Amino acid sequence: MSDENLDVKQLLNGIAVLLSFYAGYKYGLSVSAKSKKEASTSEEASGISERIFSSTGDYKMMLVVRNDLKMGKGKIAAQCGHASIGAYQNATKKTPGHLRRWLRNGCAKIAVKVESEAELIMVKRAAENDGLNTCVIRDAGRTQIEPNTMTVLAIGPAPSDEVDKITGHLRLL
Repeated sequence: MSDENLDVKQLLNGIAVLLSFYAGYKYGLSVSAKSKKEASTSEEASGISERIFSSTGDYKMMLVVRNDLKMGKGKIAAQCGHASIGAYQNATKKTPGHLRRWLRNGCAKIAVKVESEAELIMVKRAAENDGLNTCVIRDAGRTQIEPNTMTVLAIGPAPSDEVDKITGHLRLL
């Protein structure tokens, strides 16, 4: 494949990631508004105040990237976009309370790296054992990576201290 084709593909991947983040953001706003309205109604019925409902703790999503695959920057960005959207979608059902708090607290996403598939699987199992929301992305194999290769693991959104118990030892990407 020529360098021009790779540049165009990387540009298109970057645009796709930005569009997916924007779509997720807009969807998040609509879900958050709906959830907030539903929560407000149920809180009024149960007597729980909004101040108690909205936690002051930090929430984040951790994106664990396989460094051993030597993916290009555009590929990493696309895979992280897939993982964050997948984790978001899972969280709407599995951990909606964490999702609402994460949305209210800035939607922090941190990227860290692991050096093997085995390490990625160990981190995933540890997160799941602690009851955290996860999403693993397997590549379709159309560009740089073999089909069905695990590329990125998203953990959360969840309270930062819970995520840090699992990923605090990993280095930033």
